[in-house]
Amino acid sequence: MKKVTSYPKLNIQQLNFRENPRANGVNWQGHKIALATTKPNYGGVRYWFVCPYCEKRKGALYQVGRAVICRECAGLYYAVQDNKARRNMFDKIMALHENQLELINKLDPVLYNSYMGLGHLLACDLAYRMYITPKRPKGMHWATYYKKMDEICSIGRQLSNLYALYGKRKEAHDKAIKAQWAEAIKAQWAEAIKEHGKKVYEKE
Repeated sequence: MKKVTSYPKLNIQQLNFRENPRANGVNWQGHKIALATTKPNYGGVRYWFVCPYCEKRKGALYQVGRAVICRECAGLYYAVQDNKARRNMFDKIMALHENQLELINKLDPVLYNSYMGLGHLLACDLAYRMYITPKRPKGMHWATYYKKMDEICSIGRQLSNLYALYGKRKEAHDKAIKAQWAEAIKAQWAEAIKEHGKKVYEKE
């Protein structure tokens, strides 16, 4: 539930080391962050932050609560990863709806066509809510009919669980984002007032 976009971020590319080539640390959000350097094959020097927790070289750090930490240590994820998870859940939900409609069509084509005539999404919703119970086809054994109805109802229960899970995740996510945003804004204001005019770089 924790996106990188929910926290203040310091990217190494924001800093200009040409004016301070011997800098070994920076001050950010009240924390002193160590720097490390590597020498790329194409020449020059590349600067990195040193994560205070894992002590690994990182190109960006985040303020999470009172800590300044890297994305991996904080367990943060990118928005695109969240979108992928949402797409996967949406695809699963729609696949279940399609299976349910297909089963209804095999039992009661007239009911299926009446649903689809109202639009695909509305048809999915009506089938999920079992607005009308599909009729038993003429000549089909009751045991077979009940088996098919059990399959349709089973899909309905799966959809109900997925919708409930999605709702809980969304509610928890919204609350977390609001709290994190309020905390980040409060911290930034306090730091801006405290650190106004203070230089970022610290030389050896």
